[in-house]
Amino acid sequence: MSSTTASTENDSPIVHLVIADVWNEGEEESIEVHILLKSDEDEDLVQTALAILAEEGYHEAELVEMGTITEEPEEEPHKSAWHTALTGEVALIEFDGDDEEE
Repeated sequence: MSSTTASTENDSPIVHLVIADVWNEGEEESIEVHILLKSDEDEDLVQTALAILAEEGYHEAELVEMGTITEEPEEEPHKSAWHTALTGEVALIEFDGDDEEE
């Protein structure tokens, strides 16, 4: 009897995406940031994301959404950030509030 299991989880690299609103000290307006990173299963992703944002100097943060990216994004800046995350580094993308449609 042979057991063959599909190893799609091992074949496809999984990168976590955390979307957060952050505030710099003394600022009223928030800034949207996206964090892309790989983490161990036993690692608390929420605590890791909050620690990263604190290290980056943000005074306050609200996590908006968390998910995974299993395929290479087609567009920048997420494409480059995904490649950075695959190397084990953390990628942080900061969006200007000016880019939003009114």
